[in-house]
Amino acid sequence: MEVAEKTKVLTLGHVGRGTGALEPFDQVYPHSMLVTSQDIADGAEIDALVIWGGEDISPSYYNEAAAIGGSYAPNSPSRRDVIEASACRTAIDRGIPIIGVCRGAQLVCALAGGSLIQHVDNHGRTHDMMTKDGYVLATSSVHHQMQYPYDVEHELIAWAHPRRSSIYITEASENDLKMADKKEAEIVWYPKIKALGIQGHPEFHSNPRRDPFVQYCMKLVREYVL
Repeated sequence: MEVAEKTKVLTLGHVGRGTGALEPFDQVYPHSMLVTSQDIADGAEIDALVIWGGEDISPSYYNEAAAIGGSYAPNSPSRRDVIEASACRTAIDRGIPIIGVCRGAQLVCALAGGSLIQHVDNHGRTHDMMTKDGYVLATSSVHHQMQYPYDVEHELIAWAHPRRSSIYITEASENDLKMADKKEAEIVWYPKIKALGIQGHPEFHSNPRRDPFVQYCMKLVREYVL
């Protein structure tokens, strides 16, 4: 694929898979285009890489095995895992920021050196989150796994409010106590790899230019990613 010089491109790491395409990030990147991971490796001029939602990533990316009742993914990476992780690593090497949505947020957490809580409950529907600047917003966050960024450099931007899960399954425990004093991460910035992990789905909203959650995500993209 040829990309014109100085063209502003919003890049999606796995074309044809995942929950989204271009919207709503085309609000920030009006010249968005779909390009492949090979285009990224070949040096396409891009401004950001988006990794969308979908199935669990292999727990091997955060140095664990699938726990009983935990990850739905096999220990060996899937083809999608390999393609998206490769695209992210190339973006990191080139200093290109990443926006991870749902599965994508969990992948960037792992690539930043963090880990995942392999299973939580009561996160399977829209719920409230609290932001660092004091807003309470309804997020379309639908997931059974959770970013655990607390062992790596990060900025926690939003978290479930109030706490929702009664269990935190990891390889080490059926109810890992390391979450006892931690917030349930919803949006996280990973400065070392320039990645914004958004657990919710801004692409799910029918009126993205007015929805408060979507517009908050766009605000974060402008502040952290641009």
